[in-house]
Amino acid sequence: MYPDADESSALKPAQMTKKPRSKGVISRRRKPRGLGHERRGEILAAAKQLFLKEGYQTITTRRLAERVGLSQPGLYVYYKNKEEILDAVCRSTFEGLVQRFRAVTADSKSSPDLMRRLIEAYVEFGLEHPDEYQLTFMSGHSAPKFTRRKNFDRPFEEQGIGVQSFLLLRDQVARMIDAGHLKDGDVTLVTQTIWAAAHGLVSLMIARPGYLASNRRALIDTTVNALLTGLQPSARHR
Repeated sequence: MYPDADESSALKPAQMTKKPRSKGVISRRRKPRGLGHERRGEILAAAKQLFLKEGYQTITTRRLAERVGLSQPGLYVYYKNKEEILDAVCRSTFEGLVQRFRAVTADSKSSPDLMRRLIEAYVEFGLEHPDEYQLTFMSGHSAPKFTRRKNFDRPFEEQGIGVQSFLLLRDQVARMIDAGHLKDGDVTLVTQTIWAAAHGLVSLMIARPGYLASNRRALIDTTVNALLTGLQPSARHR
């Protein structure tokens, strides 16, 4: 919501007086107008820090504007509200994940170990970007877009980037099932099972590293092995 306009009448020049600045009070200078993409990057970087440190629900756009040296109306030039700021952070995270998936599939389209490489790519991406991963997947969001059921039947191009990342993984699961590398089953269910296992592993490593008694690499390998063993087709279906 935009701030209310000041309803008081402006003082005439003769009536205006300059108050002396109190000692010990430091005024934050407004930053000069810069390039739009640079300023957006500054806002997102500050938002990630504040959201993670103090919680998304507690941070106001006024507080965020002060952090980057903008007025609150100045912040609204770039983002309408803090929901839009969080959405930009999440969208950037999913775009990075999609790029990682595409790189893996381009390198090993028909390889039997493609699913292993996709799962490992997901885990590595999350661990390389812990702040972004937490804000995208692990922070509580009250916005309806984060809780409403997704319609996976809509055309790919009409989906948000988050759903697109899931559909890219689901396409590879379907190909692996068709090729006999994974056991037959509901493709969406299998994909969600894989995603849930990978997400749980990343979340544990980010949020509770002190609970990890095992070597990180060994834990990743054992989890992936256990997951893929459960998804292997039986001998009579190979």
